[in-house]
Amino acid sequence: MGGLALRYWAVVILAAATHLAGLWFHSSGIYQGPANVPLSQFPENVDFVFVLTFAATMIGLKYVVYELAVRAFTGNYKTPAIRLCFYAGYAAALAIDMASIFSSSKPIADAGLAIVAAVFQSPLVLIASAGAIAAIVLWKDTPPKTGATRAP
Repeated sequence: MGGLALRYWAVVILAAATHLAGLWFHSSGIYQGPANVPLSQFPENVDFVFVLTFAATMIGLKYVVYELAVRAFTGNYKTPAIRLCFYAGYAAALAIDMASIFSSSKPIADAGLAIVAAVFQSPLVLIASAGAIAAIVLWKDTPPKTGATRAP
């Protein structure tokens, strides 16, 4: 469970940092012409409660559910193929989530619609990845073929 908690907090910190970076990047300069707000003047209009709680926590919990589901299905059976599928799905979904958080920081974007990618798109990647892991585990459990075989 230590790795699960570590990955959860890493995702939460990465999501909050990405959201703050997106808010700073789209602060005043991108659409109005002058350069971005200096970092010393940045946190004027930032809702830190939203940044640190809602988006980061909801995204982090999605990965906790994914990891617990995969762990429950695989048990102690962990092969390199399972690890590759698990981390590839994790990384692809995390990239989608970070892109949606960054795009939800644009002043002209509807933040609610931009964050929807984290709710509707990345779970599809996680479900596909979990499906591949389930197929690997089920393939391992297929009964051996018995009986006569055809000669070539």
